[in-house]
Amino acid sequence: MTKHRLSPSKAEGREQQFEKLLAAMGIGDAADPFDRHALTQKLEQIERDYARGVAVSAKQPDRKLVHRYRKAITKVLTLSKTIGPDFFGHEIEKAGWFRHNPDADDSTLGDLMDEHGHRRTNVDAVLTEHRLDIDHWLKTSGDVYRKRDVTKLVVEPFLQLIAHHEITTSRKQLPRKRMFDALFDWLGVEQKFRSSSAAINAIARDLAGGSFSESNAKQRTKN
Repeated sequence: MTKHRLSPSKAEGREQQFEKLLAAMGIGDAADPFDRHALTQKLEQIERDYARGVAVSAKQPDRKLVHRYRKAITKVLTLSKTIGPDFFGHEIEKAGWFRHNPDADDSTLGDLMDEHGHRRTNVDAVLTEHRLDIDHWLKTSGDVYRKRDVTKLVVEPFLQLIAHHEITTSRKQLPRKRMFDALFDWLGVEQKFRSSSAAINAIARDLAGGSFSESNAKQRTKN
């Protein structure tokens, strides 16, 4: 079911989880083999997409390290304010011209600065914007990001899949919650990142464009 190399016991466990998922969807051994194959391919595509999302999240740096980096930027901005903009706008800018023109005297450096204007980038402004970007990343990443990943890469495509295959959920025979529990188990989604039944029902209504009949809406709320 997956390209990753698993131990025989783990591979067997995943096969059992996959069969449990199919059973929760009402797809048994007696199902049409072509339908089963098509469904399996789509489920494996969901698995691959989610695995890629997890891999991207795993490459992100430790959030504590990012917080330290942000604190360092704040410290630099505080020091810059203490030193004063005049020093950076005159002495440090002139030092830049001197670095590229080591034979120039002070008068020549002054002429270069007047001729070309103040070319120096406003470092404080750049760092301030950079810190805002970091704040936004810290706000939208982590657990919130992972939960959104599960919604976009797992919940929505799975709901579309069961709708496409006309798998009708029902409280007694094919509960939607049982399907998603089996799906999350098979994919290895951590408990804290799993969407609640209420959230899944709301997503299903949104995907359906509010076209549920009153009876179907009640039925889905119960599942």
